[in-house]
Amino acid sequence: ADAGKFTSVDLTGYLCCAITLVGKSVIANSDIDIMGFIVHEMAKKVALFIEKELLIGTENKATGALSTTNTLNAGSVSAISADNLIDLQSKVPTVYQSGACWTVNPATFNAIRKLKDGTGRYLLQTEAISNGFPYTLLGKPVYISDNMPVIDSAAKAVLYGDYSGLSVNFRQQIETQVLNETYAAQHAIGIHTWFEFDAKVTDNQKLAVLVMSV
Repeated sequence: ADAGKFTSVDLTGYLCCAITLVGKSVIANSDIDIMGFIVHEMAKKVALFIEKELLIGTENKATGALSTTNTLNAGSVSAISADNLIDLQSKVPTVYQSGACWTVNPATFNAIRKLKDGTGRYLLQTEAISNGFPYTLLGKPVYISDNMPVIDSAAKAVLYGDYSGLSVNFRQQIETQVLNETYAAQHAIGIHTWFEFDAKVTDNQKLAVLVMSV
């Protein structure tokens, strides 16, 4: 007959914009599809930006998966051990293990790749994964992101868990507009990309982070 309390996490919306001006002379004197190339490059930049926000976030705005309160201290400033990874995996309850994965920086991946068990076998195994990076660690997929912090003092170097613990609110879907008249006085065409979103960890037990010592 105890009275429980619900906690809540507010997901608002932060407006993001990317703008590129393309000179009309550049378009006229080019043999390639300049506009198509610019839109494609902007799309890649936007994807990297969103990935960074979903992992790290920005102070007082969107907060990424690394903001989870479920953390483990590595006990070292510069090295990750096999025991660290085993202990980090166990920080996520069994019920959430089925959809869990690892996310690390390329440099961290190389360090983990050299770890061996007591019999001399590498912890990182190559698997035939149809969609994704072909490596598993302790039975779970490993993904690499340049946006993840490198191994350093107090760095959140390894993320493990089920990303469903991170809630994302896209109030306005990604929208790209080509503006022919707005920048006519500059003899240019503008390409605008807008979207509005927010992200916050809503279930800390689904995500765990290995934090390097200070």
